[in-house]
Amino acid sequence: MSNVTTEPSTHHAVISDLTLANLGVLFKLVLNPTLGTMGTCTNAINVVVFYKMGLSDGVTQNFFILAVSDGCMAFGSLISSAAYLLQTTIYLGMGGPEYQIQVVYWATLLGGLFVQNTSLVTTVIIAVVRCCCVAMPLQVKHRLTASRQLAAILVFSGASVAALIYLVSPTHAVVVYNPRTNSSLALLADLRWYEYTLFSNTCIYIGFIIVIICAVILTISLKRSSRFRETSASGSSSTSGSTTDAYAKDSRREARVVKTVVFVAVVFILCYIPSMVYTVTGSVVSEFSANGVYRNANMLTIMVTETSFLVNAAVNIFIYYFHNSRYRTTFNAILDKETT
Repeated sequence: MSNVTTEPSTHHAVISDLTLANLGVLFKLVLNPTLGTMGTCTNAINVVVFYKMGLSDGVTQNFFILAVSDGCMAFGSLISSAAYLLQTTIYLGMGGPEYQIQVVYWATLLGGLFVQNTSLVTTVIIAVVRCCCVAMPLQVKHRLTASRQLAAILVFSGASVAALIYLVSPTHAVVVYNPRTNSSLALLADLRWYEYTLFSNTCIYIGFIIVIICAVILTISLKRSSRFRETSASGSSSTSGSTTDAYAKDSRREARVVKTVVFVAVVFILCYIPSMVYTVTGSVVSEFSANGVYRNANMLTIMVTETSFLVNAAVNIFIYYFHNSRYRTTFNAILDKETT
């Protein structure tokens, strides 16, 4: 580690240091650990349930991958929260051990970038595949096989991981001294910050826009299919019973899959809005930075963004359970087996 002396901007911040400290306790010591624990547990359940359902189906396979990546991100957040708790309580003011815990904190945040990108890629692939199946069922439904969907996830995730490795490879720890507070803090320096910001923003913006477009298309399709099923049901008495029942079963299954994907996409969109606000504000307002006038607002937005990512990773189990009958049946079967 090397030592650096730095002093933040002396301008008056919109959010006071005390307010930021109190909010930091709320986010980092209450909300994030709670969501991290919840996300780790719920995604462990998701992994088991989807594995039991079988991974030969592309939909189940992709949700399995999403559960793995979200679970890893939630578990990393737990480690980060534990490190933050240790550095602000037990190891506070102890010098070397405190700095080592701070490095662990920053390292887990960096590690979370890798699984977050995998989660982002997987969500986009899930939305695009289902959108294509709805918009052009005859052309793509049998071409977008599970193996090809897996290949797409691996290729795009692998490319993003390779880019992130390049961007974070020069990073090392430095001890930053603040003369105003007469305290030091271990930070990670020499991250290719400009390139990382460009890469990260590009990925998030592209993924965000694609998922919004897919969500709109799928919602319209869901409404149309609902009206069509109502019309078909009213005229089903004059058609073959077995044919009608088979078609209705397939139609209901497709509608449930589409509804599940739509809800996952909507949660993704809502939880990525803080990240979009952060990048847009940083681009428009020059003082919205780590050392600018609005440095505390900048830090608060970062904390909200981290928490929103954890919400996105934790709540999908409720969507699966209430809108995916196969998931619910498998989940209940596993639960009944464990309780008997």
